[in-house]
Order: sequence, then C-alpha cells, then structure tokens
Amino acid sequence: MAQTTVNQHPRDRLRARIDRSVQAAVTVSGLLVLMTLMLIFVYLLFAVLPLFKPAAMGQAKPLTINASAPALALGMDVQQRIGYRIDAQGQGQFYPLTQQNAHPLTQQTLLAKPTLLTQAAGERDLFALAQADGRFIVASADFAAAGTSAPQWLFPLGQRPLTLDKQGRALTLLTLAEARRGQYLLAGVTEDRRLVFGRFGSDHPPQLSEITLDSAVQQLVLTPDGRQLYLLAGNRLARYQINDTQLQLKETRTLGEQSPYQLTALPGGSALLIEAPDGSVREWFDVEKDRRWQLMPVQHFDHQSEPQDLLVAEPYRRVFATLRPDGGFSLFSSIQPQPLLNGRLSAGVQQMAFAPRGDGLLLETAQGWQHYAIDNPYPDVTWRSLWHKVWYENYPEPAYVWQSTSGEDSYQAKFSLMPVIFGTFKAAAYAMLFAIPLALAGAVYTAYFMSAGLRRVIKPAIEVMGALPTVVIGLVAGIWLAPVIEYYLLAVLSLPLLLAAVVLACGALMNRFAPRRLPPGVDLLILLPLIVLTVWLAFSVGPWLEVKLFGEPLHFWLGDDYDQRNALVVGVAMGFALVPIIFSLAEDALFSVPATLSQGSLALGATQWQTVIRVVLPSASAGIFSALMIGFGRAVGETMIVLMATGNTPVIDGSLFQGLRALAANIAIEMPEAVAGSSHYRVLFLTALVLFIFTFVFNTLAEAIRLRLRERYTLNQEAP
Repeated sequence: MAQTTVNQHPRDRLRARIDRSVQAAVTVSGLLVLMTLMLIFVYLLFAVLPLFKPAAMGQAKPLTINASAPALALGMDVQQRIGYRIDAQGQGQFYPLTQQNAHPLTQQTLLAKPTLLTQAAGERDLFALAQADGRFIVASADFAAAGTSAPQWLFPLGQRPLTLDKQGRALTLLTLAEARRGQYLLAGVTEDRRLVFGRFGSDHPPQLSEITLDSAVQQLVLTPDGRQLYLLAGNRLARYQINDTQLQLKETRTLGEQSPYQLTALPGGSALLIEAPDGSVREWFDVEKDRRWQLMPVQHFDHQSEPQDLLVAEPYRRVFATLRPDGGFSLFSSIQPQPLLNGRLSAGVQQMAFAPRGDGLLLETAQGWQHYAIDNPYPDVTWRSLWHKVWYENYPEPAYVWQSTSGEDSYQAKFSLMPVIFGTFKAAAYAMLFAIPLALAGAVYTAYFMSAGLRRVIKPAIEVMGALPTVVIGLVAGIWLAPVIEYYLLAVLSLPLLLAAVVLACGALMNRFAPRRLPPGVDLLILLPLIVLTVWLAFSVGPWLEVKLFGEPLHFWLGDDYDQRNALVVGVAMGFALVPIIFSLAEDALFSVPATLSQGSLALGATQWQTVIRVVLPSASAGIFSALMIGFGRAVGETMIVLMATGNTPVIDGSLFQGLRALAANIAIEMPEAVAGSSHYRVLFLTALVLFIFTFVFNTLAEAIRLRLRERYTLNQEAP
C-alpha cells in the first residue's frame, strides 16, 4: 500500500508541499510568459491595423456663402476652420467653415478683372493672377493670425503688378512654381506664340527669357521642383529643362491621336497626371533609359472615366481625386492603380480643393459650399507597396525599395519590407554558413573524440563565450574586423572549411594512430598548434595568392561590387556569436546518444569515423537540427552586430560583398526619428510584428524538437 499523508514524516510532508508550490510557481510563470507574448503580439497588431484601414469620407456639411462671381480657386487652412475663394473679379474672400450661413470674414481685391489664374503645384495657397495686358501678381493666403485677427492675403512680390513679357503682350497661358523660399518661377505664352519665362524674387531684379513657338499651346505646367516645364500643344507634349533662366528642349512626345489632353502636376517632384480625351488618367515621369532621360507612362489608374472630369491633387502628398460631372468621386494614390475610395458627391461641382493634410475636401456648387471630412492618413502604405514592386518616380523600373526619409523636397516615402526581410535572412544565412562547420566540428570532436576530463573544461568555456555582449562583437567587427577582412579576403573566405577539416582530421587521426590511453589534454595540445598553423598559413599565403590569381588584391578586383562593411563581415561576426549556442546544443545531442549504439557499431567492425557518420550523427540528427533552428532564430533577431558591422543599405543583393539591412537593425535605426502615429511609425511596428512572428515560429519549432529529443534519449538511457 502507498504511504498516506498522515503516516508521512513531517519532513516528507514539508518537502511535498514545497514540491507542489514550486510546481505551481513554475506553471504560473510559464502561463505569464505565454500571456506576455500574447500581449506583445496584440499590442503590435493594434499598432499595425490602422495602416490597412480603408479610406473613408464623412457626410457633407453644406455651407451657404454670399458670392457674386464664380470661383476660380478654393482652399482652406490646416484646421479646416476657414476657407477661401478667389473669384472671377479678382476678389479674395475668407469664410468660416464652422457656420452654415457664412458671411466673408475679410474680402480683398487681389487683381482687378484677372484673365488668368494658376496655382503653384505642391504649394498650398500660392497663386498667380494675370490681367489682359499681361501684368501679374503673386498672392498667398495667410492664416497665421487667424486666431487673434482676421486672415489676410500676402503679396510676396508686392501688390504692384509685374511684367513677364518684355514686349508687354497679353498672356494666354500662365504657370507658377516656388523653386526656393522667396524665389518664384513663372512661365507664360503670349498671344503672338512666344514662350516667356522669368525668375522673380524680392531681393533681386527679374531674370527673363523667351522662346518662339511653332504652334498654338493649350497648357503649361511648371513642376514643383522648378526644374522642368511641360508644354502641351494638341496631342504633343514637350519637356523643357530649366537651367537658371534658360529653357532647353529635351524631348517631345506624342500622347495619342486625339485631343484635348489635360495636365496636372503631382506634388514633390516632376510627375505628371495626363487625362486623355476619354477621361482615362495615366502618370508620366522621367525615366533613365539607354543613358538618357525620357518621359514615359508608368501607371494607369482604374476608374470609371468620363470626359471633362475634375482632377485635383493634394498639396503635399501624391494623392489625387477625380470627380465626374454626375458626382462620381474616386480617390487615388500614385503608387497603385486601384482607387483608395469610391463614392458619390453632388453633381454640378464647379471647383474642388483638398485640405493641406488631405483630411478634408471643399466643393463649390451653384448652391454654395460643401465640406467633407476624409479619413485617409496612410495613402503611401498599401499591401502592394509593402510586398510588391512599385514604380517610384524617376526609377528606371519597378523595384522593392525602403527609403523612409530624404533630405529633398521631392521626397516620396518607400516602405517595401522585402529589402529588410531579405537582408535579415541573408545575414542569418551567411552567419550560419560560418558557424555551422566550426560548431558542428567542435561538437563532434568534443563529444566523441575528446577525453572526459578535458570535456568538462572545454565545454563550459565555449558556452561562456555566448555571454559576450553582442554590442562588443559588433563594435570590434565594424572597427577592426572589416579592414582586416578587406586585406585578407581570400584567406577569410577559405578559413571556415580549412579549420573544420583540420579539427575533424585531427580527431580521426588521433584515434586511429595514437596510443589508446593518452593523458588528458594531450590531444588539445596537438590540435591548437595545428589550428594556429592553419590560420597563419591562410593569412600569409592569401594576399600573395590574390595577386597571382587576379593580378591585384581581391577587393580591388571586385571594384564597386565590394563594400567594406558587407555581408561577409556580418557573417563572421554573427557566426562567432552563434558558435557557442549551436555547439552547446549539438554537443549535448551527440553526447546523449547511448554508448551502446557506438559500442555495438565498433564491435561489428566499423571504424570510429564510420561510427560517427553512420550511427552517432543520424541518432543525434533531431537534436542537431534543433540546435541549428535555435541558432537561426537567434541570427534572425540579432540587432547590434548587424547594425554596427554592415552598411545598413536596404538592397536586395545576394552578393557576399554587399551591405544589407535587417529587420531588427531597421527598427533600432529608424524608430528614434519616427513621428508617433505616422506611416513610418506604424510600418516600423509592422516590421517588429514580422520579426516577432519569424523568431517565435523558429524558436518554438526548435524547442519542440529539442524537448521531444530529450524525452526520447532519457527513455533510452533508462532502459535495462
């Protein structure tokens, strides 16, 4: 009969209670760990989900305004509290957007009876108005003082009209761009078919130039960067390069057989939206082909197109909207053909304008204004932009690109995750290629060939190497190891295989030819000089062999294909950090193989080397696989070594000599500069979520295999 609790000694009952308490504590701790992992996953998921929330538009807010002339332009401030309109009489009026029956807050005459009005692309609230005699003014809406006083109109070049044409002829077309702060570019076409161009500023006199045209022109567009001028004449599009005040014709393209076409400049760079006579819209920009830049169509947008659509672009983001005469509304991002939003607004819209941040839309009809709220905070992040190739402006072809920041005004966010995911697995793969031969060779030698006494010393010493901080390894790799590898490139490439061969050959030869009983440590005293000799020979012969084979050092021979901080440096440094992990787990697996298996193999006439290859390694294969999986998971999640030992270039290049950027390093680099709640911020959380899933899957799979192996070998060892 089993001993009851009553009959147990008090000391035994105390031990039983302690055992139950410890078991309960371990169980609770495990559950808390799992709960923590789930909370981390849920937190990352909630931070990422807003990226994939579809765009939405609120209900229309009607506003009655007191207007006597049709509007030529609309706009509103950032807070969407005040709107403005410029009418055909040259009056600039401000209205409150918070009242249904609004009267003008202020009204000011900008220019009497203007015949032309143009808005600078990529700039909010900046306009140029011209009279019939060709004189013009530049005006901008000022909301800065709206909190304490009424908004007003500013005139950067003065209220006195200026002349663009030296001959004083009337203008038929006009376009405006602000190249730099306080410097304005204007281009126009005169009634006698001359293209006039001028650079204006408050601190220098106007600089003017002109070109005689061969045919009538329907539209002019200055790009927001102030570097190019597009001229549309029928179905022919001409592109002029702007050099100071000189215009140089670069190319002329035929758009189609029919006309008219309509041009709209996207903010930022030099991309154009061209609306065809049938209402279809395509994006065009410069692409380098055959060592020269040429204008090409790169994107066709899918929508129900009709002639005479109203097309308006946001001031800052590469987002635009089309509005059909029947009220059909579509919202697009330039990086994908499918619309972000389809809806229906009022018919008979005369003018339309976005809020500066793209979170509002202002329409004018014959009945007054209609104000809509738009929820579209992340138009530059789509499933396609994250995982598929996108043709970005001025790129020669569609590509996977990660470029979150830029010092240029033409910045376009590029958030493809493919380069950083590729870099993560590239770094992990090269690190494993370096670590696996050394770790497994060392594990085989330690578990099977090394004496028991020496094993008790060597194994803990190697495992202690795993506690070395990775930041130290990364610092040494970036400052010292990278130049050394550059000089001894061939030697470094050959060392892993040479060392693994020396270790295994030494173990096999010692067991075959040496006396059966060697004092502990003698095999190590033989092995270490061989390793040192191998390293010395490789580093001594390597530079000489490079010159003999390639005529110059190997890194010179590779040229631009070689970066000093590259995947090789990362592989060596991170491989050094992985060796203790893989060695320890693999050695345990090899050592756990029952001795009866190897003894039976030897008794049947197999050599020790045959026993290792055909008996010990297959029996320990599951444990070795577990070690490799854990090492790979560790490599995928590594941060500091990758951050400090490579150039952090997010490119997809499998070359051993090119840089890379990994997921963890990308988060460490860019999270401090990410604005909370921005697209960049949430994409970094998406990066963290992807990294979490990768490491969780790899480590869970490896741990499950390792536990199963342990149970299996424990049973085998306990068997009679």
